[in-house]
Amino acid sequence: MPRCPTCSYGLVFLERRLRYKCAKCGRGFLQKFVENGAFRAWNRQLRDFGIRELMSEVSQMEEEKQKKRKLKELNMINKGLRLLFAGQGRKASASSEERRVREVEYNREWRENNPGKLKILRRRYFEKHQEQRYSYLKAWRKANPASSRLKERLSHWRTRQAKIALETLKSTHKQA
Repeated sequence: MPRCPTCSYGLVFLERRLRYKCAKCGRGFLQKFVENGAFRAWNRQLRDFGIRELMSEVSQMEEEKQKKRKLKELNMINKGLRLLFAGQGRKASASSEERRVREVEYNREWRENNPGKLKILRRRYFEKHQEQRYSYLKAWRKANPASSRLKERLSHWRTRQAKIALETLKSTHKQA
């Protein structure tokens, strides 16, 4: 509800006159004037809220960075203590091929167990390398116009086929 600029009392809209009138002080205000003021106040509140949210996100990010920095320092201290008191440990006598096979297997299991993290990592990678990817694709399209047209045509017909399949499913579902 809009408020009177002079006495902050609630305004009443008079439809015949297309004006707002204050019941307390009796002043009249143009509809455009009152609605613009209300919009500016709303917009200011929204902007302030956005700034507060942004500041809280920045402070959270700074806290996370400090936590990571402290964790790194603690890990380095722990590693130094382990090496100081335990000495050099035995190294596994695995060939480079065996290590590579273990690493591939570990990575495959990690990808299976962490699909959400993998999706986030891929999205971040794409965002960082988006311009390179688009420039590569643009160069490929120029170098291979026939293949590019063929891929575009296949994509178009696949989407059309999907739409047709959905329509038939909907029509058979309605009949049943």
